[in-house]
Amino acid sequence: MTERTAPAWRRTIASCCTAVFLLAHQAVITGSTVSAVAVSAATMALIVLSVIGFRRNRELRAGRTGTAVRPIVVTARVVTTVAMIIAVTTAGSLLPL
Repeated sequence: MTERTAPAWRRTIASCCTAVFLLAHQAVITGSTVSAVAVSAATMALIVLSVIGFRRNRELRAGRTGTAVRPIVVTARVVTTVAMIIAVTTAGSLLPL
């Protein structure tokens, strides 16, 4: 089980890194406060996901292969939140003033 779970966590964290970099790029280009807040929120999400992934991989290496309902639920919520932040930030920058 560890062989497939560890790469899945790495892919999730890599996706979150990509979101942070894209948000940071947008914040630099637009210079808006909303974009800076979005970068901060996405960075915090990245940290949370990294900690969850690290702990889960450690549990799997120790032989505790039980169901991981809580990490999965937290990860889903964090990823959904980041997706909403990206949607709001992008929609705000595309609206004509």
